Order: sequence, then C-alpha cells, then structure tokens
Amino acid sequence: MAPGSERRATAFLQRSEDAQAELRTQNQQLRQELQNGSISRQEAGQQLSELRGELNDELVDSATTEAESLGLTVEDSITPPSGSPLLLVSGSESALLDYMNVDMVTGLTSPDQFEELQQQRAQAANQTTQPTG
Repeated sequence: MAPGSERRATAFLQRSEDAQAELRTQNQQLRQELQNGSISRQEAGQQLSELRGELNDELVDSATTEAESLGLTVEDSITPPSGSPLLLVSGSESALLDYMNVDMVTGLTSPDQFEELQQQRAQAANQTTQPTG
C-alpha cells in the first residue's frame, strides 16, 4: 500500500489499573455480602455485570476520544462476554502506529479479527433466540 493510505485494524483495549482495582474491590464486597446472606447470587452477578459494563463503556469512550485525536475513525466496537472491548478503527498507518502507544491499547491486529468476533456474537444470538423442540 502507498504511504498515507487508509488502513483498518482491530484494536484490543484494556482497563486502567484504577478500573481494575475498582472491579476487584466491588467483587470482594459482593462476595462478603453474599457470604453474609444480605444479597443473592443473582443480585451480586447483576451488580458486577453492571459495573463491568460501565467500566467498558468508559473505556470505549476514552479510547474513541484518543483515536479521534490522532485522526482515526472508530467504525465499531464490540465487547466479548467476559473480555475487554475491541474497536474497529481506520486511518493512516502512522496514526495507527501512534494509537498503539496509547496506554489503554494493548495491540492492533487485522480487521478480520473484529469481523470474526462480530459473526460469532451474531450466531450465538441467533442460537439463543431460536425456538427449540
């Protein structure tokens, strides 16, 4: 490809140490409440899931802001069930290389990775909504 041409990539994101610590603290508190009987397993799971969702949303927002400040376009985002979010980004090769230096970005790979995960999620959603019998 010619220098300066547009490229697409899957960006792997990771939560900050503060966000990880917040998640660990909340998890410990919920375990304590579960042991004390003041909360059900379902309620604990729901609260932890909500916090994880909020932290992932914040991470995607921050990563999107960083990407846009480098001249990248965030085309889409996806969060695997128990993982960290991924972004599908496009822009110049130099901007993508600069994006790799952002703390929350753990790596870049081909856009195919993002599209595969998206297809897997769609297939899983179809399987759960299909009537059985």
